[in-house]
Amino acid sequence: MIEPVGYLIVGLFAVGMAVSFLAADPHSPTSRALSLFLGLLGLAFALNIAAYGRFFGESRIGWTRAFSLIEIGIFAAAFEWILRIGRTQVSDGPPTGERPLRIAQGLGCLYGLTGALFPELRDEVWYVPWTLTLLQRPAYYVFAAPFFLSLSLAGIRIVQLLRAQLDRAERLRLNALALAAPFWCAGATLPPGWRPVSFAIGEVIFLGGAIRYHVLQGQRGQFLARFLSPEVVHLVRERGLARTMQRNRIELSAVACDLRGFTAFTETAAPEEIMRLLDDYYKAVGAAVIAFGGSINDFAGDGILALVGAPVAYRDHAQRAVAIALEIRERMRAILSHWNDLGLDLGLGVGIASGFVTVGVIGGAHRLEYAAVGPAVNLAARLCSRAAAGQILADQRAVGSVGNDAQAYHFEKRETAELKGIARPVTIFAVVPHSTNGPGE
Repeated sequence: MIEPVGYLIVGLFAVGMAVSFLAADPHSPTSRALSLFLGLLGLAFALNIAAYGRFFGESRIGWTRAFSLIEIGIFAAAFEWILRIGRTQVSDGPPTGERPLRIAQGLGCLYGLTGALFPELRDEVWYVPWTLTLLQRPAYYVFAAPFFLSLSLAGIRIVQLLRAQLDRAERLRLNALALAAPFWCAGATLPPGWRPVSFAIGEVIFLGGAIRYHVLQGQRGQFLARFLSPEVVHLVRERGLARTMQRNRIELSAVACDLRGFTAFTETAAPEEIMRLLDDYYKAVGAAVIAFGGSINDFAGDGILALVGAPVAYRDHAQRAVAIALEIRERMRAILSHWNDLGLDLGLGVGIASGFVTVGVIGGAHRLEYAAVGPAVNLAARLCSRAAAGQILADQRAVGSVGNDAQAYHFEKRETAELKGIARPVTIFAVVPHSTNGPGE
């Protein structure tokens, strides 16, 4: 009775981890594949208990077929998990090393399907004590060849990933797998009474790495949910934080905005009123930025910088930037009207600029920031400073990127001016909705 009870404990442990991982991280492709793998592994352990209870009768054919079909899912899910981990590798090109894992998946499925089609033959050459005489039977290689070749391909890929620059969270689980794998492999070869013990030790080791993974993901989630768009959060789950935010030179649009009359307001207003205005202002800008796929790059008092095109790339980044600016102005109109009714002179200025910048994560061990450095960022800030209350100014490159695609607004050329910190004179345009008659509005 020791072995059935052991399989019950190990199986429940595997299913419990599967449910927990899926509930904690349901949107991550790697977590979904891992949960499926562990759930099917738990089901496989349950079949061992059914075999002891004669659930399939005296014959093992029914058990062998059921177990073989479950193994197909186990192989597919396990190798899919490893494949998804590889997609978090930091590199300049597309993910590599996926083809061997796809081949491994195919071989694993072939192994399981062969066992389901020929259960008696599998029992004769596979579920028997291993001896040298098995090597003389061609039927043995029908199962041994795809089984060991698939594991070898997966093992080679795991070693490659352990040496690669992976997302930190996914590396934690991969390291845990590497430590747990010897115990799981030993569980298939040890005497029957010790198999569940070996499997259980491997599960405990893997659970430790998985817990560290979820702690790190929780810390990331607090950062991502507050400052970045849902699209960025999705990319981090898909590719990992390191690959999503590695340094790149890309073309994007920057949107800078700040409040007119804010300095004078802070000199007379109570701190509670200042915080109330900033809170409404940040919420309005954040909602507008997220609505069009941008990300908040920096808060500095009443100044806000948003990026459109990084970390998520968009071909229409300039159109999205203008849409964000118009949405910010619309949302702030109602907020500022309340303060203007109280006799305060508050307004909003917005600047838009497009161009190539370098983006990536900078900082030390205890604080990281996603930064963008380049002329477009500086130009957006200068245009913002030059904009009058209620005005949205854009540079020539942003206007050219939008072209004739604008439907709800048009661009009015205002002037060509020299701006501080900008080497060449800048042609400045105002974004004007078609329904508006006033200049710059």
